[in-house]
Amino acid sequence: MNAFTRRSFVKSVSFAAGLGSIPNVVSAQSGIAAPDVQMPAVAPNPKGLRFRQVHLDFHTSPLITDVGADFDSSSFVQTLRDAYVNSINIFAKCHHGMAYYPSKIGPMHPGLKFDLLGEMIAACHKLDILTPVYITVMWDQFAAEQHADWRVLDENGAVDGATPLEPGWKRLCVNTPYLDYVAAQADEVARSYEADGFWFDIVQYPPYGCFCHYCMEERETLGFDSRKQDERAKHMEMVLLRAMDRLQTTVRRYRPHAATFFNGQVRVGMRPYLKHYTQIEIESLPGGGWGYAHFAVMSRYVRRLGLDYLGMDARFHRTWGDFGSLRNQAALDYECFRMLAQGGKCSMGDQMHPRGRLLKPVYSRIGKTYKSVAEKEPWCIGAEAVTEIGFLSTSRSLLPGEVVAPDVGLTNILAELHYQFDVLDRDSDFSRYKVLILPDTQRFDQELLRLVRNYLANGGKLILSHESGLDLDGKSFALNELGVEYIGPSPYKGDAGDYFEVLEGANEDIDSMVQFTYAPGSVVRAHRESVVLARIWKPYFDRTYEHFSSHHQTPYDQPTDQAAVTQRGDIVYISFPIFESYAKNAYLVHKLLIRNCLRRLLPDPLLKAEIPSTAEASLTEQGDKRIVHLLHYPASRRAPDLDIVEEAIPLANVKIALRMEREPSRVYLAPQRQSLKFAFDGKYAQTVIPSVDGHQMVVFEA
Repeated sequence: MNAFTRRSFVKSVSFAAGLGSIPNVVSAQSGIAAPDVQMPAVAPNPKGLRFRQVHLDFHTSPLITDVGADFDSSSFVQTLRDAYVNSINIFAKCHHGMAYYPSKIGPMHPGLKFDLLGEMIAACHKLDILTPVYITVMWDQFAAEQHADWRVLDENGAVDGATPLEPGWKRLCVNTPYLDYVAAQADEVARSYEADGFWFDIVQYPPYGCFCHYCMEERETLGFDSRKQDERAKHMEMVLLRAMDRLQTTVRRYRPHAATFFNGQVRVGMRPYLKHYTQIEIESLPGGGWGYAHFAVMSRYVRRLGLDYLGMDARFHRTWGDFGSLRNQAALDYECFRMLAQGGKCSMGDQMHPRGRLLKPVYSRIGKTYKSVAEKEPWCIGAEAVTEIGFLSTSRSLLPGEVVAPDVGLTNILAELHYQFDVLDRDSDFSRYKVLILPDTQRFDQELLRLVRNYLANGGKLILSHESGLDLDGKSFALNELGVEYIGPSPYKGDAGDYFEVLEGANEDIDSMVQFTYAPGSVVRAHRESVVLARIWKPYFDRTYEHFSSHHQTPYDQPTDQAAVTQRGDIVYISFPIFESYAKNAYLVHKLLIRNCLRRLLPDPLLKAEIPSTAEASLTEQGDKRIVHLLHYPASRRAPDLDIVEEAIPLANVKIALRMEREPSRVYLAPQRQSLKFAFDGKYAQTVIPSVDGHQMVVFEA
């Protein structure tokens, strides 16, 4: 086997599996023989999504010959139990296209000599560990090698994914007969195994869509213009929804109560896909390119979509397949505890060694975190976030793992100021929020104008920045309630920003000096009825090769009659892209300016906490209990692209105040159940937490 090349292996395994040509053995309607395994139908799972899951990758090259050689079902399941794991995603088919059971559809891994999938399911179920089954969809290296006509192509006809001389995956199109092949595999697994769920991975197209001949032909038939990005995007959504429906219908035929999840569409704007999901799982490895900002944004979005959700981290120092590494214990703790703090549940990624043995140090580390999660679950079951600020996301059909700068900047500001907030899309219920923020780029069509005016008419308060509130042409404000006149974009481009001076009414804790925006904004003039809270200053000249001064921006010269921040009634407008600027520069003055504006609109916030900006404070509600989560795991950048959490930094004598309609009957620490003294002034219940060592829950019981 070691002498095989990739090409000779593919030919050999195809022959051994009796496949010949894949389309000859699968079709949309064909009945396909399953392995000779008889399992009872899965019963409804009354427990729903569990808190302590492992996502066990097993993408194993067919050139590896000793797959599963060390697997022992008793040792496997005992390792999971000792680590407090109560659900595990296990693999039916991996990205290499190999099956880990005796498949009659695709190739069983040639280095595997037994039914690994079946043994895992049987062993886990004996200890009440759920077993959702993993099936890769649009990455299948075996199928891609067999059928070049199934591959996703870009507009130049190039394959999406690894080039011929690169290691890596090639993406397959589910608008080809390949979908028949995947559906047949899903059918085979669902009929033959007691799967508690199906976890379909890589269900996404690249941003440009697909230009294979199947997609080109269908778009032409349906009247879509393949030259237009927006029409290709509509077509891709149609194709994906059709594929999801096909796969979900296939597995539900045999497992009507099984969970279904499609990884690849967890993003702002995913509502059209929700009918095919029983839960949402946010794949978000802080070391693997997602960073810490991704989960911070996405958790505050998905928790309002009506489905249970969890966050997915991994035990690796960096990302998937980072063998020979372990994530710091403090990082695992923080990343799971903040999932609880945001109303979610936990999943920890791992990848089993090809020989089939789980690493004890890995599960010792996971177990330390999950033991604490288990102790905290009684205050997290059914708990929902309590918020009072919402912001309309600026994302536009992004791929999973991507969040845009204005969303990141606004999330960072509000989290660092310890406000309670959600991320919204246009279908969100604006009326539940006291303040609505439209960051940086929210131009108004007629529908958004209607939604915002209805929100204001019902007592809502609004903060907008830069282009938000403009009409689609960007020529004037569609929302004329702003109380400012739009003149045009800033004329100062070379300096990449404008100067502003914060005036009385918004200048608390801001030094009395002219400040820089770090991003060019909009030129506006305030109407008479508007209060000017900050004004624009002009530089001596714009920075060009013809005239420049010093190393960066030209110094400021004189104040202008242009407004930087205004307030008219319950609407605050900021003339520059303050949220994108904060994401890129983290200038404290910008955060303080937002805080001061919010204090004008929201003088009595839900939660007040005397903690540093590096700490996090979140509020959830569970029946008659309100639970404050406090976390302090400061991250530091110790590599060019990697933020590291190595230890929790304890906090002592932390004062918090929770706005409540009536005096609580009891305030205590959880899970310690230690009572705390508190005072109630008719509006806020106030208490002092003796210490916060990483994560502490404080329960206010009615």
